[in-house]
Amino acid sequence: MSKKRYIEIADGSLLFYEIFGDGFPLFLLHGNNNDGSYFHYQIDYFMKEYQVIVVDSRGQGHSTNESPQITFQQMADDLKAIMDQENIQRANLLGFSDGANIAMVFAYQYPTYVHRMILNAGNTRVIGLKNHWIILTYLQYFLYWLLSFISHRAKEKRPVIGLMIHDIGLTKEQLSHIHVPTLVIVGKYDAIKLKHTLMIVNHLQATFVLVPRQGHTLARKDAYNFNQTVSAFLGGALHEKH
Repeated sequence: MSKKRYIEIADGSLLFYEIFGDGFPLFLLHGNNNDGSYFHYQIDYFMKEYQVIVVDSRGQGHSTNESPQITFQQMADDLKAIMDQENIQRANLLGFSDGANIAMVFAYQYPTYVHRMILNAGNTRVIGLKNHWIILTYLQYFLYWLLSFISHRAKEKRPVIGLMIHDIGLTKEQLSHIHVPTLVIVGKYDAIKLKHTLMIVNHLQATFVLVPRQGHTLARKDAYNFNQTVSAFLGGALHEKH
């Protein structure tokens, strides 16, 4: 049985999160325009050893959003509010795509709250995406912008899609100031340029795992290897590179 919780943020947004199991906290942070169910194959696996907390980011899943624009700094503050509500002073973070971006911003803003961090397919800048994904992202946002004039649903989703056309707000120097043990794991055919991923790896002094034959949704398509690698890192068997 899971525990379903809501928290109301100062701007009136309601954030939904679900808690599975007991142990040291492990937050799962999903990608853009998705929800916590993305981690279907991770929840059962990790709840045997950790208290798994699955968050629906604002404006997505069961969470609402009352802000006209959403930023990664704002969502990092959302995560801090959830931690405060649950009296959690330190946790592991596992973020996919936008969730990885939230994790990086959170680790910069609240470094003492992060024990270990796993980043899957994060990017600090829009140009970190492969070129055809940049074009598709801007087309998607333009479509939502047009639809928002006639569709309330599209108007609600536009700030969420807008996250993908903005940098996350951390410079390379700021990345270098994050001293959290970090695993960066990506599929060889991810939507993020390998050069950009390696920039993140180098500035975070992170452990890097490149998974062959896999793309952006690595945690779903190759859950067994993904979970095993993350578990080894969290348990200390996969050592950080310095």
